[in-house]
Amino acid sequence: MPRTSRKSTNTSNAQLNESNLPRSEQSTIVEHGKKFAAYDKNGRLIILGYDRKIVQDYADAQSKIRFKR
Repeated sequence: MPRTSRKSTNTSNAQLNESNLPRSEQSTIVEHGKKFAAYDKNGRLIILGYDRKIVQDYADAQSKIRFKR
């Protein structure tokens, strides 16, 4: 009987730049297993979730709000 691997076969780049903010204000998206985490420029966690697009959109919205202040 073949054994199945429990490791993820995700080949996407976790550090892909898809933001429209200035580089100094962009959040950093990091993949932790099956979860994605967004960190601000000070290293604080903004959001943790399973869908990269949702995490990226939320982090960008929060960064825009903080950039305007």
